[in-house]
Amino acid sequence: MRVLSISSSRADVGILEPVWRALESRAEVRLHLLLTGMHMAEDAAMVVPAGAALHRAGADLGGGGPDQAAAAMAAIAAAASGVYTAVAPDVVVVVGDRLDMIPAAVATLPFNLPLVHLHGGERTEGAIDERIRHALTKLAHLHCVATAEAGALVAAMGEEQWRIQVTGAPGLDTLIAAPTMAVADFAAALDLAPDDGLCLVTVHPETNGPDPAAPLNAVLAALDRAPMPTLFTAPNTDPGGAAMRAQIEAFVARRPWAAYRATLGGRLYANALRHATVMVGNSSSGIIEAALFGLAVINVGARQRGRTRGPNVHDCAAESTQVSRLLGSVAGRRYDPAQVSLYGDGRSGPRIAQVITELPDRDKLMAKLLVGASAVQRTGQLELV
Repeated sequence: MRVLSISSSRADVGILEPVWRALESRAEVRLHLLLTGMHMAEDAAMVVPAGAALHRAGADLGGGGPDQAAAAMAAIAAAASGVYTAVAPDVVVVVGDRLDMIPAAVATLPFNLPLVHLHGGERTEGAIDERIRHALTKLAHLHCVATAEAGALVAAMGEEQWRIQVTGAPGLDTLIAAPTMAVADFAAALDLAPDDGLCLVTVHPETNGPDPAAPLNAVLAALDRAPMPTLFTAPNTDPGGAAMRAQIEAFVARRPWAAYRATLGGRLYANALRHATVMVGNSSSGIIEAALFGLAVINVGARQRGRTRGPNVHDCAAESTQVSRLLGSVAGRRYDPAQVSLYGDGRSGPRIAQVITELPDRDKLMAKLLVGASAVQRTGQLELV
């Protein structure tokens, strides 16, 4: 069975690695990986399973303007179609909600390939990811969702119940499997001062808002008011991401208490969540993964609005005084992971691999029906308003 899994960013890798490992362990599977998007600007070879066939193709969105992103999306669709022709996969696996994922998914349509989608049914109303995620849901034939609530939303979109499996978030598998590092060893690995008071910051462009950089500006101003040891990771390459990255690098260069690392990898990132006293920004990781360690999170702005979250997540507007107030009140607070971690048990990879490899009959799988009693179905007409 030829399984083709697509990754378009470093964030995907932590999510997909447990799925890749579980698929690779199955003798009946020949695993192919298409690395595109951000991977075209990064070296991701070290995370590729040894037995997988690797394909690198497409373009990086670049983090510039919308014209650059649109051109990259076209290049990804063209490159993906070439891979589909060469591999002839039995099933394609896509994840999430990114601009550089949807062109690869759309390119499956002329080939009429079965599509399995991970992390559908979630909500991020402050980012265009919201529309992309739901579009991928309608393109996909099977849905591996992280929570029962997400599954209910996928069903509400007209997807048949048998197509939806609540598997949990596989990114938790990666974090649980990461070896624990002592604070001193973690600090030494990143050339940081061995301080227990670390603030972990990840801010992405708020692509559905009037000012995509507003959350970052609020965070930087709040940190300047009350400096603390701070580790920034890179924004993604959505439009506006490159300018935000340059802004962070300039900020860090003038402040000895701040450090920047573009990416940490699974082991270091798990230990960053373990040893930090607070996480600040607007990343989905603050909603999904941070809760596994009971970490307090300050979620800034509207990017993650609507996504299911635990009580360890404290929301505020993209306004520096609100960020400052929360930094003063929640930094250092720890929560019981059993009470706040809502996205699974860290054993999602094998569940997802089972869904992928035990596909229903192709005729049943590919004949998608739109289910649900809509107003039109009930009345046979729409009323003017």
